[in-house]
Amino acid sequence: MKILTVFTGGTIGSTKSDGVISPDSENSYKLLEMYSKKDKKVEFTAVQPLNILSENMNGKFLTQLYKCISSYDLSEFDGVIVAHGTDTLQYTAAYLSYAFGLCKTPIVLVSANFPLEDERSNGFRNFCGAVELIKSRKGRGVFVSYANTPYDVTDIHRASRVLPHSPYEDFIFSIFEKCVYESYSDYGIEKCKFYKEKSDKISMSDCTELEETSDVLYVKPYVGMTYPQIKQGTKAVLLEGYHSGTLNTNGSELIKFCAEAEKCGVPVFLTGAEQGFFYESKLMFENLKINVLPPASPIAMYMKLWMLKKDRLDDVFQPCGGDF
Repeated sequence: MKILTVFTGGTIGSTKSDGVISPDSENSYKLLEMYSKKDKKVEFTAVQPLNILSENMNGKFLTQLYKCISSYDLSEFDGVIVAHGTDTLQYTAAYLSYAFGLCKTPIVLVSANFPLEDERSNGFRNFCGAVELIKSRKGRGVFVSYANTPYDVTDIHRASRVLPHSPYEDFIFSIFEKCVYESYSDYGIEKCKFYKEKSDKISMSDCTELEETSDVLYVKPYVGMTYPQIKQGTKAVLLEGYHSGTLNTNGSELIKFCAEAEKCGVPVFLTGAEQGFFYESKLMFENLKINVLPPASPIAMYMKLWMLKKDRLDDVFQPCGGDF
């Protein structure tokens, strides 16, 4: 069993000193030392293209990470494990999902809620779940291995479906709470009953080169909001609806904003909405030329729009990396 292990920093690769958590390149490989005590039959190839706290992630770092992984012949490995911080795990997970699609060699992201030396850390359990998935030879594409509870079940999420964390919580959930697999320490990997996904209809392997900052304006709603100005160079707007997929279509702010977007030739997309579930406020979306996206992780839709070239934005509706 051969696994390429890619370390990027984050809590899972950090140590705590004088109350401060910082990336520690020497500590990154502790995971491999811990696992070798459990199973010496797995051969790890380790590489560390980044060593950052994940809140410092940007487009340049994502591109660097992709180039590192793709520089290897993945057919020579049974799987790839990417150790990453939790704060921006969902962004990197979606990026890699689109970059590699439903690739034959599984790529699994793992993170930790506390540094590895902290007894509360789930980092090693998440890593073991990733190895078990790779050993099972069941997975294609990109995944996230994460244990929310101190029990023996580790959820294996489709990486393009992971939702943002709730404030002050370190739990990870997928859209509609549907994981792909569950990893049991004593029973191996089990497929979750109700999980479904569509085959890739597009490839985004030519969309991996990103600038440091995004050309997509991502706007989330709040009561009494004032919409931002659309800057020159904006490629697309992504609106995130309230939990029912609604927006305030009764006031003038959204109407003015959509009119400005149309004037600037910038398409407007809405995530968080669901077809067939209507409030009267949704009847305005067509008039405002808001393109309603299929049910998907909002972060994944943001990353997909960022990665797609301007002449390919309609591909946001096509399945890739198991996002739909």
